[in-house]
Amino acid sequence: MSRLSVNHLLQKQFHVALCIFFILTESVARAQVNVEPNTAVLNEGDPTELLCRYAHHSINYCRIEIPGEPKVFNLSPEWNKTPGFTYFGRGLQSGECGVNIARVKAINNGQVKCNLGVEGEEFSGTIDLVVALRPKNPSVQLITKPDNDGFFSEGVTFKARCEVSDGRPAANITWLLDNEPANKNLGKMEYVASNPTSNGLETTTTIQGISWILGPEDNGRKLTCRSHHQTDRENLPPQEASVNIYVRYAPLPQEEVSVYGLYLEHTARVNLTIRSNPAPTIQWTIDGEVIRQGEESGRYSVFAPQYLGQDLYNVTMLIAGLTLEDTTKTYSLRATNALGSADYTVRISSSATPPSSGLEIGAIVGIVVAVAVLILIVLLVIFARATGRWCFGGKSVKMATNETSDTESADVKATSTATTATTAAASEVDQNAPVNVDSCNKKSKRLPSFAAIFKRMNERDASTKYRKNNETETGNNDNEDAAVAGVAGIGAANEQLSPDGATDGNDNQPKEDKQLVYAELVLKPAENNEPLPPKNSTEYAEIVYVKKDDKK
Repeated sequence: MSRLSVNHLLQKQFHVALCIFFILTESVARAQVNVEPNTAVLNEGDPTELLCRYAHHSINYCRIEIPGEPKVFNLSPEWNKTPGFTYFGRGLQSGECGVNIARVKAINNGQVKCNLGVEGEEFSGTIDLVVALRPKNPSVQLITKPDNDGFFSEGVTFKARCEVSDGRPAANITWLLDNEPANKNLGKMEYVASNPTSNGLETTTTIQGISWILGPEDNGRKLTCRSHHQTDRENLPPQEASVNIYVRYAPLPQEEVSVYGLYLEHTARVNLTIRSNPAPTIQWTIDGEVIRQGEESGRYSVFAPQYLGQDLYNVTMLIAGLTLEDTTKTYSLRATNALGSADYTVRISSSATPPSSGLEIGAIVGIVVAVAVLILIVLLVIFARATGRWCFGGKSVKMATNETSDTESADVKATSTATTATTAAASEVDQNAPVNVDSCNKKSKRLPSFAAIFKRMNERDASTKYRKNNETETGNNDNEDAAVAGVAGIGAANEQLSPDGATDGNDNQPKEDKQLVYAELVLKPAENNEPLPPKNSTEYAEIVYVKKDDKK
């Protein structure tokens, strides 16, 4: 066979295989029937809608088989002769075949089958219909048995099992202890299918176990098995079953017990609460002497335990005429029952309250307040420094003088000199006048140097001599007393006006524009006994500024 004929044969085989593939694919697609829903879980008496759909073509008929029903339903939009079962869907021409069941019954549980006729062929689909059946009440079975009195012993491994039978679908189980989730060892949940009953109903039984080691805290607790099922409703709450657990245990030990608030020279009552089941018998040991319940020995009386409820017992001992020596002793108590015993150490004190183990509330409040005040002070200091307030403000100089008349102050320009007119004479500023400088500005403002102070004094002396010589030349020394006027400045005028830019008395840089001048006028009577002006009158001294020649 030639190579050409072989290739031609392979091509034919490929086309045949391809045709078969498309035919099978189309057949599968045409045979596919979609169902909604796949599974329906309902309670008995609930309505439901079940639908089968053929996606590619219209259908000729729609037949539905429902478990428990004696006949097959041939449904269509126009056919509605079976009460409780009607057609559901958009019509046969849309390829939909469905049924609306008004009330499902328990016998309807199973697979619903729909048959669709399409061009002489019939395609089928199935839907699982589960009609829920409420299970029976749970039952709790004790695998670990109690004693004849119905008690378990401490330390025993308790085992129980819960069964919820005949449920459809299967129920779930939850374990509770005193209505709280039981965080114990839970077994795996088992589901056991039951044999169909006479009416053909199939149900399931759910089983789960629980176990743990019993302790004193388990005495009197209620163990509950609760079932959860599809049929639970507001008016049908979950079903449950319970058992009570009773545990016997030895008296529980405690740390050293201290009793406070006892009065010296009075009968002291020493009380101690212990936990035990059953009730304990007690005995006290004091300085090696054993005193049992119901006995008296000297000043000591011991009573039988008094039941308080919930396995608690109050143990009491009386000490007549309590002494200071009694408060230094150690008292030993032993409680015993059928399951064991426990020893307790008791100390007594005449103190009203036990010593505090930490800071009291008042101390804590005081510390908090102190810290808050400290923080506030720090913030205020930072604020004052940043804004230049209070002690962080600029330097102020206060001049004190003995005034006998009104005074005036004036700003002078750096290029003028201060002189007095008429009877005003120069007077010195009181050398003892206080100068108050803010201590906060000591670093930024310097005090006058000694050299500047002596220089200022020499200049005042020279000025005074010059004025006296002028008064002698005018001949006014015989007719009137000189009126003395004090001219004082924070800086000497000559120093401010020096052309070479000398510094002022404070060794600071010269001010370019103004200088503060203070003048004081003192009036004295003349020799010619002229009348003085009224006391309430005010005399003024005129301050004249003369521009000094720049030439030396």
